Formats: sequence, C-alpha cells, structure tokens
Amino acid sequence: MLRFPNRTSSSAPRAVLIGIVVAMTALGGLSWSAVTALDFLDTLDRAEGDTLQAASMIEGQAGPVLRHGFERLDGVARRLEAGGGLSAFADAAIAEGLSASGAGTLSILDTEGRTIFGPTIALDAGVADSLVSEMTAAVGRGVAALPGRAEGEEAVVLAQPVAGPGGRFQGTALFAIPAVRLTGVSKAFEGRERTAGLFRPDGLRLAGHGALGLGALPLPAPGDGLVEMERPLGGRASLLALRRVGDLPVLAAVGVPREVVLAPWRIRLDRGVAVALTSLLALFGLAWMGWASQRRETAARTALEEANTRLEQRVEERTSDLRALNQKLVRALNEKERANQAKARFLSAANHDLRQPFQALRLFHHILIERLRDTQDREIAERMGEALDSGEKLLHSLLEVATLDAGVVRPNVTDVPAAAVLEDVVSEFRAAAAAKGLALRVRPCPLLVRTDRALLTRMLRDLVRNAVAYTESGGVTVGCRRRGQWLRIEVWDTGPGIPAEQLDAIFEDFVQLGNPERDRSRGLGLGLAKVRRKAALLGHAVEVRSRLGRGSLFAVSVPVAAADRAAPAFAPASSGREPRKDGRLILVVEDDPVQRGGMQLLLESWGHHVLTAMDGEAALARLRAAERPPDVVVSDFRLPGDLNGVQIVTRAGELLGRPVPGIILTGDTAPERIREAVATGCRLLHKPFTPDLLREALAAVGTERAARQAQTAA
Repeated sequence: MLRFPNRTSSSAPRAVLIGIVVAMTALGGLSWSAVTALDFLDTLDRAEGDTLQAASMIEGQAGPVLRHGFERLDGVARRLEAGGGLSAFADAAIAEGLSASGAGTLSILDTEGRTIFGPTIALDAGVADSLVSEMTAAVGRGVAALPGRAEGEEAVVLAQPVAGPGGRFQGTALFAIPAVRLTGVSKAFEGRERTAGLFRPDGLRLAGHGALGLGALPLPAPGDGLVEMERPLGGRASLLALRRVGDLPVLAAVGVPREVVLAPWRIRLDRGVAVALTSLLALFGLAWMGWASQRRETAARTALEEANTRLEQRVEERTSDLRALNQKLVRALNEKERANQAKARFLSAANHDLRQPFQALRLFHHILIERLRDTQDREIAERMGEALDSGEKLLHSLLEVATLDAGVVRPNVTDVPAAAVLEDVVSEFRAAAAAKGLALRVRPCPLLVRTDRALLTRMLRDLVRNAVAYTESGGVTVGCRRRGQWLRIEVWDTGPGIPAEQLDAIFEDFVQLGNPERDRSRGLGLGLAKVRRKAALLGHAVEVRSRLGRGSLFAVSVPVAAADRAAPAFAPASSGREPRKDGRLILVVEDDPVQRGGMQLLLESWGHHVLTAMDGEAALARLRAAERPPDVVVSDFRLPGDLNGVQIVTRAGELLGRPVPGIILTGDTAPERIREAVATGCRLLHKPFTPDLLREALAAVGTERAARQAQTAA
C-alpha cells in the first residue's frame, strides 16, 4: 500500500522558506535602493566638490595675474588723479611712468572712448558701446572686467575710470592681460563637455571655453565659493561651481552637464542589480562585525576613561600641593625682601644719624688736640682719637658698600704693574703677620694688568686681611698664575678652611664665620661683600676653594695688558695740602648747632671768616646782608625747610650772578642720595670726615676758582 506525503505538512517548511526568501529579497531590495540613493547623492556631492576645486584652481592661477593687473591699473589711475586727471600727460615723467605697464598692455581712453595713450585695445561690441556710460557710473567704485583683444590676441581687459578735479569722469584706464596667461588650468577641461573659465557677474565670458554666457551670476564674498545644481547651460541642466577672484568683479566658473556627472552612477546602478543579494549578505556580516567591534571599543573606552579620571585626580592633587608650596615660597620670599628692605632702611638711618655726632666729635677733637699742651692731656686726647678712628672705620665700611651699590664709582682702568700692587698690599700686613708668628710671602710677577689700581689694591687688601686674621699657624702666600689672557692673583692661607655649603654665603653682607660673638675687632663681615662688588664693577672674576682643616684659596682673575706696553711711570702723590690762605669768607649751613659751632671754630682757627645759617632761607638772608660775597659755601645735604644743600649752592650762584664753589656734607649713604649729590658738580664729603679732608676740599675749590679766573682773563 502506497502512502503519499501529507501536503499540508510539506508545504509548511516551504512557506517558511519562501517567506524567508521574500523577506530577505524585500530587505535586500530596500537596502540596495538605499545604497543606490546614497550613491546618487554621493556622486552629486563629489561632482560638486570636484567642480568647486576646479574653479578654485582657475581662481588660483588667474587671481595673482588679475590682482597684479588691478594694482598696476589702480596705480596708474591714482597717479593720474593725483596729477590732476588726464592733464598729467603734460608731465613727461608721468607719461614715462605710465608706459612701464609690466606684463600687460596699458591704454588710456578719453570721455568719448577714444584711445589717447598706448595701443588700441579692442573690446567686444556689446561692452564697447556701453563702456563710457558704465565707467561714468563707476567713478569711485572700483574696476570692471571686460572681454577684448590686444595686439591680435584674446585678452581680459580691466577698466577703471579716471576722475579729475571734483570727482568728474575724465576718461578710462584699460589694462589688457593676454588670455593665455589666464586659461592654462581651464584648458585641462577642454573637450570634456564642460564650461570652464573666467566670467563677469552678468554671465559674460572673459576667458576660457564652453558657453559664452551663463546668465546673471551671484557674486560670492572674496575667497568664498558656491555651487548651483540646476543651472541650464546649452539647453541641458548642469552643475555650476563659482569662486570669486579676490575682491574683483570676476568669477572663476566650471559647469558640467548633470548627465555627464551621473554617467558613472548609472554604470554602477546596472552592476548593482546583479550583486544586490550578495551585497545584502555582506552588509549583514559587516554589520555584525561592526557591532562586535564597537562593543569591544566601548569597553576599552570605558576602561580608558576610568584610568584617565584617576590620573586627573592624582594630577589635581599634586598640582594643589605644588600650588600651596609655591604660595608658601612666595610668602617666604616676600618676607625676606621686606626684611632686607627694613634692614637697609635701618642701616641707612642709623648710619646717617651716627655720623652727625661722630662728625662733631671729630671737629672738637681736632680743635682740642691743637690747643692742649700738657703731655698727659694730649695722651688722653690721642686715646679719644683712637676710639673715634675705630668707630669711623665701621661707618666707612658701610659707606663704601653703599657707594658701590649706588653705581657712582667710575673705575680708572690703566696698565698696572702687578708686582707693585702685590708689594703694596703685603707690606701693609707684614707687621700683623709677624705678631701672630705667620710667614707672609709674596711671589713676584713681572706682568702688567688692565685694571683700576686703587680698587684692585682694596680687593687684595681685604683678601689678605681675612687670610691673616683667620690663620693661626702656618702662613699666607700671595702669588700669580697666568691663564692665557688672564692673570690669576691668588691668596693662599693655612687657616681652618670654609665648609662647602658656606662658600657662597661668605660673599653676602654681614656674614662672618667663626665670629658668633660679633667681635668688632675682627671686622663687620663686609670685606668679601665689597670684594664681590668691586670685581663685578671691574669685570674681574673671583673664585674661592677651601678644604676644612687645610686652608683656603681666593683668586681674582685680571686681564693681562698688551705685551708691547711699557710699565707706566709713577709720579709722587700730591700731599693735597693747600698753602694757608687767610681771609676767605665761608658760608656754613648746618642745622645741628653743635656741628655748626664746631665747624665755625675749626675754620676760624685756620684763619677764615665764617658766616653761619641753620637752613636755606637763613643762608640766603645772610648772603643778601653780607658786605661781600662768600668764597665758598659749606652746607649739609639734608636741611629743614624746602631747600637742601645742593639747592642752596645753586640759589647762591643765581643770587650773586656767578657760580659759587660748594662743598656738600652728608651722612646719608643711600645710593640715590649719593648719585644725586655727585651729579651736582659740588665737592662731596661723607660724615664723619677728618679736618684734613675738609682742608683739602677747600684747597681744591680754591684752585678750581683760580683756574677759572685765569681762563676768563685770558
């Protein structure tokens, strides 16, 4: 017995299979349709980009040439307008300048369109008829571009109206650029059913090939471009790309028929039908792979973001710590700066205030010791002088540092024999070294060096003084080593040495090692600070090396003088003493009555006549009432009232009608005060000063006055 299969049961899988096939076919058809539509749009987008790029290439080639032509044309028009319009042709120099047209043909037309300068430039009939009216309306509004011919060749003609006095139209300047210079890129599209070239905003073609006219065109902003998708060209819908050439009324245009643009897409459309199902399957596979890849990428991105978050937290914590530390450091630096400024103000004030009584003591001590005749009394006075000398040395050290900081020291650099300087320095400390049982040796050096002898001597004196002071046994050696064009002057000692961490600190102000009790007999701690300042002023280098328990080496590097220079001859120093001149009238201005009285007694003991005043107003009053003008004004720098010492000397000269010699006395060591006093030309004495220094200053101003009188008489 035969049994047939159950049709119902066999059709169910088939229906399912058909349903799957139909569903897949429908899905594939939809997918293929979507891809085809996207391809269609993409084809148009690519064509749009290609045509815009082609227009940019044409604009890139033509832009520099047209801009150069416009600059030439604009320069000619401006020159004509500046010269009074077309009447400038009466000037041969202007005509000669206009003839230098450069890479193009220049012509000048009158108001009727006739050529009055340069070769004839032929314009197309359509634009030639309207040229005059167009140029008349364009006065003051820029350049126009026209198609034409120059010297038998196609050309792009730039036209610019020429305005005369009152802005009236007087003619047109034309500049023809050969079309071959502008169509190199557009020729690449020739024969490909394209329109490419340069066009006016009204659509008239200036150069290129294809359609002669495009109709009215939009004018993009300079440097911008645009694309029209449905521009009719030659009876066919075309894609048209436009770019403006700089800020000129010229457009670079490329037009392509849409059927040419879509031809590749139609080929792909035919081939796509055959592979639609395969593409559909491939799309599913790629989608699955993409989804899996995206899932892995998401997981990796999440892990990276978490790691980045943790890193940013750590960086923020470190930054916060550094910011807090930096703020602490800034506060510490500010505190240090305020402390240094406070110290400087205190020292300046204390230095000034201490000099006043020291000066009075010095004056009265000088007068007292001249009047004492008893031996025991003079011995007491001499001990008093020693105490004054000790105090003055401390003040003078502060003054020297302040003077160096003020920048008023001017080195006198000459050829100096090194041996003489070394011998002068060492001879000063032989007795002190012998008293401590030290061997003080100097090694001779035959070289000349370029330096300031006085400053170098003071530097070496401070170095040798320190070496002798801090060396308890052994000795001190001073010698030289030549290093190329430099001479190292070295001071060796066998003292206790300096810790490595203190080698920089010893050059700071008021730093003394091994003197915690601040014994003033061992100095103030300013010696090495002054050495550093003087070395910087002279451009010399200072070096230090030291070993604990073995000793130290200080070296100053000084440039060697030229080999062919002879050693300078040394003249004996002048004693600085002035022969006694009685009868000089001296005006003393001092607000401190003790110092004023002491100064008066001292000067009168030298045979001078003295007028005294406590401030500027009183001094000027004494000058007006005096029977004869003073020979010298001796004044303190800082005085009560509106006038200081320098101003009193100046006002005295104005009152008497001639310059009056002045000696300024000051105890102020502030750098700005020192610079101000030195700039006046007066003699400057720092308190406390010895009577001998005052005597020398009086002699100096007397000598200068005599020289001026002799020069005037001659």
